[in-house]
Amino acid sequence: MAPMAPRAKRTTKRPPLAQRKKPAKADGELIKMSELAKRSGVPGPTIKHYIREGLLPGPEVRTSRNMAYYDARLASRIRVIKDLQAARFLPLRVIGELLETAPSDKIKPDRDAAQRKVPSSLAPAFEQRTSEWGGGVQRRKRSEVIKTFGVTRAELDQLEKAGVIELRGEGETAGYGGPDLRLLDLFADVRRLGFEGLFPVSVAASYLVAVTKLVELEIDAFRDRALDDELAVPRAEVARAVVELGERLVVALRAKLLPAQLARLETR
Repeated sequence: MAPMAPRAKRTTKRPPLAQRKKPAKADGELIKMSELAKRSGVPGPTIKHYIREGLLPGPEVRTSRNMAYYDARLASRIRVIKDLQAARFLPLRVIGELLETAPSDKIKPDRDAAQRKVPSSLAPAFEQRTSEWGGGVQRRKRSEVIKTFGVTRAELDQLEKAGVIELRGEGETAGYGGPDLRLLDLFADVRRLGFEGLFPVSVAASYLVAVTKLVELEIDAFRDRALDDELAVPRAEVARAVVELGERLVVALRAKLLPAQLARLETR
């Protein structure tokens, strides 16, 4: 009896990647992370950070260790999250409380109204501090400032263009007031001390950029906590204390960091 020929192995070819069907979702489209990033305009790593922070759900379907599909409707929600961060400087925890349950991109009206009231509670504290910094001096005209503080028209133009000071009013009555006069007095002191080369007017623009970041951080930190309705004292009172404590913190940290930084420069 002749030996039987070995049975041929059955082989099943997987269809090309382009022909494979992606998982279906009954109430919406499923897309990969790369497509979600493309539609939302937000990078994949940022989207994954939102997922870790609880602002977005994880994948609807995971077909393999490295292949996952997400609800396409999340693209709109991601754009809203990014807009709230950029336009209103909101921390992610607050954004999560403002938004309806995912995949919705809608903001809860009641929480949004409460959140928008928080900055207004800061206003009285800052206005009071602004008044103190102005020293009670009324607005001074541009021509008077040039004569009193010894600054040139070109320097004023430079400071205004950089957003360091602001000319208020129109025509002959236009002038500067409040903290702007304190800033101009500072540069007058620089001139009197002969430190123009060490501390030129142009350096104010760099300081403005750095301090703007600091102010945004302070507002974020306060707003994040001020949304808690169980504050023991009124928000306006808390805001005044926060402003003063923040100023002290900046001065103390600056005094700490300057010598350390100078020491590092000597060892380079």
